[in-house]
Amino acid sequence: MIKQLRKLAGAALRRVQSVALYRVAGRRLLGYRVSIHEATDTDRLALHQWFNPKGDPATALHRNPRITDFVAYCYGHLAGFVQLVRYSPEQSPYRGYWLFSLAVKSPYKGAGIGEQLTGEVIAKARGEGQTKLDLLVYNNNVPAIQLYRKLGFAMHFIPELEPQLAAEGADSGRRRVVMRKLLNGPQ
Repeated sequence: MIKQLRKLAGAALRRVQSVALYRVAGRRLLGYRVSIHEATDTDRLALHQWFNPKGDPATALHRNPRITDFVAYCYGHLAGFVQLVRYSPEQSPYRGYWLFSLAVKSPYKGAGIGEQLTGEVIAKARGEGQTKLDLLVYNNNVPAIQLYRKLGFAMHFIPELEPQLAAEGADSGRRRVVMRKLLNGPQ
């Protein structure tokens, strides 16, 4: 019974969050109280609790120099997360800079936090002299695709990556696609 109520409440929240008036109000009410920064060890522990509550927290503190984690807080509560991942040329088919793992907690969706987190990744990549930024998104994730298009990303085809994406799609029934933003244009 409780599981069904939670499911119903989640569906109702998602429906409300899709209404333009909710998004406008959310941005106005929350926008000034959102802070975004590179993740600290404390943030990594909070992220670990969010994504892997039963796992070993010691793994949360492992740092990879090729990855920069960004976190968003709203009123002191962890609200979202994103990663900038840097791949070397020999790490084909993933080469260059990639945006990974954009996630915003349900109560904060529609308030512009995903846009702000993505903006931080774009700014960091641009600041490091990159000319493009890639990401993967499920082709049926319409809200994410709309967000990325709004921020200047467009569908892109990477031939070396296609076999992997096609196999994943066949196995899971969900197909990911690549989107790319050119960073050498106007900000």
